[in-house]
Amino acid sequence: MLKNSAHIESLLNEFNLILENYRLELETNPASNDISSEISEAYMYPLQAGGKRIRPLLVLLTAGAFGGKEGLKTAFKAALAVEKIHTYSLVHDDLPCMDNDDLRRGKPTTHKVYGDAKALLVGDALLTQAFAVLAETQYVHLQNQHYTTFLIQALAKGAGAEGMVWGQWLDISLTGNKKVIWEQMEIVHRNKTGKMLGTCLELGFICGLSAQKLEINPTQFLEMRSLIREAGIRIGLAFQIIDDILDMTKSSAELGKTAGKDEAQDKMTAPHLLGMDDAVSLSASQTESALCMLEKVFENFSNDFLDYKTLLIEQIKLLLQRTH
Repeated sequence: MLKNSAHIESLLNEFNLILENYRLELETNPASNDISSEISEAYMYPLQAGGKRIRPLLVLLTAGAFGGKEGLKTAFKAALAVEKIHTYSLVHDDLPCMDNDDLRRGKPTTHKVYGDAKALLVGDALLTQAFAVLAETQYVHLQNQHYTTFLIQALAKGAGAEGMVWGQWLDISLTGNKKVIWEQMEIVHRNKTGKMLGTCLELGFICGLSAQKLEINPTQFLEMRSLIREAGIRIGLAFQIIDDILDMTKSSAELGKTAGKDEAQDKMTAPHLLGMDDAVSLSASQTESALCMLEKVFENFSNDFLDYKTLLIEQIKLLLQRTH
């Protein structure tokens, strides 16, 4: 059996090593990446600022759950792409034209270090490089179609106007509106946070299957992707509810970012609209329904990778218990 905490730490260390090697490559041979040393420094600043690495970890554990160690090997590039997308969204989110935040991951935000215009460009660079990372990796075929196409498609939908960007748009539109109801904010959270977590599980699922070189009926493949994605969206909704609770109850030092931001910006969150107890209950029920969806997908496969499945489920449950 895998030693859970030790194995998670090992995965995160390996992922952080990939980030460090990427930084060294940019520093020692920036011309090979068509990135100047000046922009590479700014580009790496938010990417290496720390963070919980929840999204890449979900990609890796899902890949392991469906493809074992070979699945993990195929998933590190996808995990890196997801972290770049997430980091770009934070850089843009912190800009004065949006949340106007000075602190992120315990450090000054990118625009406080490099200025607004360059921070905008750093976000743009991270966004576009995420897709370059996926395109560089050649995955095996499924029914004569290339897995790389599936990965790029999933990431584009989760991060773009059908997902995270749409959620951010709605969030901006509703900020300051005292008549907002929970159903409206639920749509915001499902898109802004949920769609990207759904993408994390979907990318991991695709990577895991690619490693197994399984021949799956295309219709069944799409159905399982949809179920996996919806499970991730519900996990994302639960995650955001807990995030909003922590924003109300923890300090900036504990969170590594500015606390009380939602109230200061007149944002209506789950604890405001539902009450603290009901918000916690909703987070738990969304997580439970997500785990049921994952189990339905697991039923289509053998129990060869039970250790990784257990790790994935445990990490999802731990998202409810986090304190920062």
